[in-house]
Amino acid sequence: MMATALDLQSLEQYCETLYNPSSQASRLQVENLLNYHFPTFSALASTTTQSPTSPTFPETDLVNGHHSPAINSPIESALFCRNLLVNTNNPYALMFATSRLKTLVEDHFSTFTVPEQLGLRTFVLRYIYQNPDAQPFIITAQAQLFALISKLGWIEHEEFRALVDNIQVFLQQGSIGHRIIGIRILNAVAVEMNLTSSRHATRYRRIAVNFRDSQLLQMFQCALSMLQGLVQSQMSDPDTEKLKESILVLMRTCLSFDFIGTMPDESSDDVGSIQVPTTWREVFEEPGYLDVLWECWKNFSNPISVLVLESLSQAASIRRSLFSSDEARNTYIHSMMRETVLAFKTGVGQNKLQDVGNFHEFCRMLSRFRNTFQLSEICEYKEFEQWISLVGEFTSRGFHSWKWSPNSVPYLLTFWSKMVSSISSAKQGTVEYIHNITVDLARTYMKSRLECVQAVMDGDVDDPLESEEELVTTLEMFATVARSNYAKSGGFILAEFKDLAKKYRELIQRLSNMANGSPIPNSSDIKDQLVFVEMQLTWMVYIIGACVGGRISYQSTGEQEQMDGEMASEILGYIHQTQIWIAQRPLYLASPEAHLYVQSAIIYFYTQFRSSYIGEEPSKSTKVYGLLGERWGFTTPNQVLDVIMNSSLGNLRSSGDPEWRKCEEQLVVRTLKLFTQLALGYSSVKHIRKLDTTQALLKNHDSSDFRFLTPAKKPSDTAVARSRMNYYTMLSRVLFAEDNVEADFWSFVKPWENTLDKVTLAFEGTSDLSEEEIRLILVGMFKDLRGFVSSITNRKQFSLFFDWFYPAYTPIVQRAIEIWPHDELGIAILRFWNEFASNKNSRVTFDISSPNGILLFRETSNILYTYGQNLLNRPLSNPNSRWSEKYKGIMLYFNIFSASLSGKYVNFGVFKLYGDKALDRILDIFFQLMLAIPVEDMIAFPKLSQAYFSALDVFTSDHMTGLSMMPHTVLAYMFRALADIIQPQNPDTICCTLACSAIDKVCTFVMNWMIKDKIRKDGENSDLTLANGSPLLNNPGSGNNSQRSSVEILRGPPTSGSTNGRPVSKRRQQQQQEQQSTHWLVEYMMSNKEILSYLFLVLFQVVAFENRSNYWSLSRPLLGLILLNRDFYVDYTDTFIQAQLSDRQEKVQVAVNALMEGVDVTLTTTNRDRFTQNITTFRRECTQLTLMSITPDTSSMS
Repeated sequence: MMATALDLQSLEQYCETLYNPSSQASRLQVENLLNYHFPTFSALASTTTQSPTSPTFPETDLVNGHHSPAINSPIESALFCRNLLVNTNNPYALMFATSRLKTLVEDHFSTFTVPEQLGLRTFVLRYIYQNPDAQPFIITAQAQLFALISKLGWIEHEEFRALVDNIQVFLQQGSIGHRIIGIRILNAVAVEMNLTSSRHATRYRRIAVNFRDSQLLQMFQCALSMLQGLVQSQMSDPDTEKLKESILVLMRTCLSFDFIGTMPDESSDDVGSIQVPTTWREVFEEPGYLDVLWECWKNFSNPISVLVLESLSQAASIRRSLFSSDEARNTYIHSMMRETVLAFKTGVGQNKLQDVGNFHEFCRMLSRFRNTFQLSEICEYKEFEQWISLVGEFTSRGFHSWKWSPNSVPYLLTFWSKMVSSISSAKQGTVEYIHNITVDLARTYMKSRLECVQAVMDGDVDDPLESEEELVTTLEMFATVARSNYAKSGGFILAEFKDLAKKYRELIQRLSNMANGSPIPNSSDIKDQLVFVEMQLTWMVYIIGACVGGRISYQSTGEQEQMDGEMASEILGYIHQTQIWIAQRPLYLASPEAHLYVQSAIIYFYTQFRSSYIGEEPSKSTKVYGLLGERWGFTTPNQVLDVIMNSSLGNLRSSGDPEWRKCEEQLVVRTLKLFTQLALGYSSVKHIRKLDTTQALLKNHDSSDFRFLTPAKKPSDTAVARSRMNYYTMLSRVLFAEDNVEADFWSFVKPWENTLDKVTLAFEGTSDLSEEEIRLILVGMFKDLRGFVSSITNRKQFSLFFDWFYPAYTPIVQRAIEIWPHDELGIAILRFWNEFASNKNSRVTFDISSPNGILLFRETSNILYTYGQNLLNRPLSNPNSRWSEKYKGIMLYFNIFSASLSGKYVNFGVFKLYGDKALDRILDIFFQLMLAIPVEDMIAFPKLSQAYFSALDVFTSDHMTGLSMMPHTVLAYMFRALADIIQPQNPDTICCTLACSAIDKVCTFVMNWMIKDKIRKDGENSDLTLANGSPLLNNPGSGNNSQRSSVEILRGPPTSGSTNGRPVSKRRQQQQQEQQSTHWLVEYMMSNKEILSYLFLVLFQVVAFENRSNYWSLSRPLLGLILLNRDFYVDYTDTFIQAQLSDRQEKVQVAVNALMEGVDVTLTTTNRDRFTQNITTFRRECTQLTLMSITPDTSSMS
């Protein structure tokens, strides 16, 4: 049994064990003990929230929620934490007490009185001041605690907003150590104020705006003033260096503040300008701000000078509209440019730029400066030509410094690409000057790329070609620079390529002239030479591809198209030479990595050429095709497409060498990506369809040379595994590009028929195929079929495939799923069938006299039943493998179940009418699989969760209410899952929306049934108006009444054998008896109102107190839950009002009463919309009043 008290020494030991445990068990034991003596009351609250009244949702064991009888509230727990801080010097105990106080404040701040809130804030500030020598992490944690308290009390009480005044005692009266701490406290507050929360987004934004307007500028000016003092003092002791660093960090934090509520992330740091308010104008228009920063950069040592440059980067990003006049803005711009020139020309600046950190940040500053201010403004600087010339020289040095500072190159390219993009606004002389500089820069960049090849081969640097995505982004900016003076830039790029191509041809010729068949002397040296030239050519192909792809059609000139045509002609010649060499070279002279890079560059060139000159509209560039026609005879885009298809097709073939396998697989992925892009366009796919190469490929698509079509015994990585599916997706799109494809379709599926016939014979025992061979064949086959079906878009195409596949080959599916349900093959089959059974674009539509829809569903039922039975009976070998062993299959079951039930290609009433069990069987398995998964796992696995809630949404739409009954365990599980998926702070939005839809459909059905039943019984005398009174649709008793007492209040006494005294026929009597019977779902919901209460609590708290992107979907089920359970709603709102502070209860009462204003007892669209407006207003009131979300005690609802 836990002791009621702990001595200080033991407590310190426990805290040390918490942060440095010897084992997980010891940590958990100590954590429970500390939770007992220092409870947060958060776990207890969350447990109560999860289980309000319902035996359906049993309460969690509260062992860990127990707390010491000496502590009965968060306030008392906070006092114990304060006592611990006062009485201990142990850093672990201090850290524990601080973090526990932070948790208490964050979860229960509104339960503290204003004096208690202010007292705690004062205590923390005094503690920090009195303990300046505490460990840095303790000071940081205390500062964060102070910041949190200040934030939470900011709006309501003015005392919390006197921030800078409170910190003055640190900045003016204390030691230098106190000043450092004071600055760090201000920084912690600024960081905390900038944080957002999905639950309190509106309130936190109000706090941030108020803080921005009242304190942030004052903090920035305070930091700037202290920085000016440090510059004048010229002190450089260690403590002063720390103070400099703290001040610069605070200034950076102030300018990184989210001024306009856009919540930028780190990835957008270099995009856009800093939207400082107009009140900051005085700071930036005075020369002192920039002067002190540049002076600091010159005088401060590294790495503090890097922090100064970060502030200068922010200074270069201040929004243009901040300045009061064009003159003030130009003064600011010219000051930046003048200091930049001095940095380039003076020895101090040059020495600073020898440091990699300063160099990188300086490049970043230039990029942001150009991104913020217009070229026309920059050009007005009287020494602009000197400035741009120096920047050009600096950029050239940066390009040559790729080995020293590779991450700086993109910033320099960004600067120049922005400069060139807006050059039309500059004067003619300036344009020519910039054009001349860009020619030198393009040449320098190209040379630097060629120089890096040797360093990469020597292993001195990482290979930039490994990350094609980053490479392509950089090359796009280079292309903008190169095309600005394309005649000159393109000329030397072309000349360099020709020189390398000549060396390549000479080297190949030399190798070809050597001994036939015998090993070549010094083959290793020759191979290195060949690889070196190939890698340089790879860079050139990438560069030329980027230049060609950088064409902008409405800006392109005849001179530029002439250069594109010359470049394309040279590249096609090189590709032709490469193909010849690949066909005849000895394999030991080739490098798989070099081959991958060369072919990837060629693919990139093809992609760029297509985007520029093989578009959806007829090309207007006659010069390009004129040059291609003169040299190669290609006068139309179709001819170039034929070349692309022919040359790229070789990338799908395999050499058979194991050492080449990995590179060849990557090349297959990239080639298929190119084919997919070619097949996406409406015009281009029709062109491709007519090519001889494509015609041959459609007839021989299963070529044995395509090694990626051979299933591997061990699955490879995801991209490679999907290659064959992507391949057949592309082929299907090409095949169906024409309308009349029946003959071509039957020719296309002929190889598949041969393969599947062999498998059929093997199943019949008349083939020599082994079981493993059959399995591998079918794995590949179903991946192929899945890819093929995925691009079928209309009824005619689907009917062709269906008539071929059913009924000839569906028995193979059934047989395979029986033999290999737990294998990769089972997953492949289910994925194919999910695609096959999905009615995308209404493609699964049959003639009115066709039974094919019913037959398709029956096959689906057989497959799902067989696979589901296996899943239920399959033992789990390892709990950590439950996704791969069970949940993945269940996820696919749910997906197929959902696709089949929502396909609308079968009338499910047929099965009940004729006693067919196809639907009942898959529903039964669906229920069993559902119960086989813990709710926690159902929510924890995202793919499984989305499949399940999608299936529930479909199931509750039409099928749930058509059943004669459902097991209560299934219903309890379903409603528990629907509630739990909504609760998390950051839920899956899609799943949450689907869950709300399912809840709404259930409530709507129950509500509408009860209304119709009452109208049928009472006729015109029925009154369904709510009128702010007790609802007619509510049981006056408890939620656990029997079915009869729950429903009879609506319908009145039963009648039999007559209608209003008139005799009726037996058939009419039977109809009346059926109408008198209560639908099982209505009976269940009205007999288990605790479920309605639980769902209401979850949804109400989320809608009223959290900021979700799917707010509208969350609010829709609430009205039905209220109307079906009015007594609980009244009890809950009364408790909710009483739980608020006394001075707010009257306003809360008004807000609660307004929730049902103008709302009647129906679920019409108009009524729902009116309620949604009311709940929006209520939510706004909750945010403004800072109300608490509470859960009523269980006894209050009994």
